[in-house]
Amino acid sequence: MVAFYLKKIISRLLFLLPLALEFILLGVYICYKNKKKRNYGIGFVVFGAVFLFLVSSEPFMDQVLYPFEHRYLPLNEIPKEPISYIVVLGGGHDSNEFLPPNSELQPLTLPRVIESIRLKKMFPGAKLIYSGGKIKDQKSNAQVMKEVAVLLGVPATDILVEETSLDTREEVLNLKRLLKGKNFVLVTSATHMQRALLLFQKEGLNPIPSPSPYLTRKTSNYTLWEYFPSYKGVQKSERLFYELLGLLWSDLKGYI
Repeated sequence: MVAFYLKKIISRLLFLLPLALEFILLGVYICYKNKKKRNYGIGFVVFGAVFLFLVSSEPFMDQVLYPFEHRYLPLNEIPKEPISYIVVLGGGHDSNEFLPPNSELQPLTLPRVIESIRLKKMFPGAKLIYSGGKIKDQKSNAQVMKEVAVLLGVPATDILVEETSLDTREEVLNLKRLLKGKNFVLVTSATHMQRALLLFQKEGLNPIPSPSPYLTRKTSNYTLWEYFPSYKGVQKSERLFYELLGLLWSDLKGYI
């Protein structure tokens, strides 16, 4: 668990938004501490400010993230081979006793459950597998996703849960024995799909991708205001860089 949190903290410091702020702070520090190197300090501040503007501008991030997300599209055709499982990877939740389970799931997690229910209607004989352990409360992410699916009409008997994994690789390893030799559809966010597929394939599994949700849209019809820094731009830059770091880490560790 300590290694898990340490990995998360280090990755956050390397996200594009903190990185831009770090350049600005470094520039301010240089200007304050060493007048002779003030031009260097100003250079860092200007670079950080421009970088900050770009990574928080939604149209710019759409152009960068769109091809990364749209390598895989949601499954709309029935495969020749029967589907045994629909596997949904965890994406986080925040338990709240005053809210229904669908309101507990984080914004990138609820669409995964909705997608799994859509796929369940395409493949009535398939079992749903929700994966994801307990990170910061008593209920696992898999359990909350199951509660939402049941709430939306899926029989509890058609749902399995994997509740011990803390990251994608653990999910793959924990599900490997069950999925070996089976045809299954994999559901996770479009930004996460490439890394997830590589992790499964490394273990000899070949899932059929069906991503949800997508953060980007293919359009050039932006309003002037959308070019200014926004939460959406920051969210997209964070998701992209998180996955790039995840791919790099997985490659260095030999996981993919």
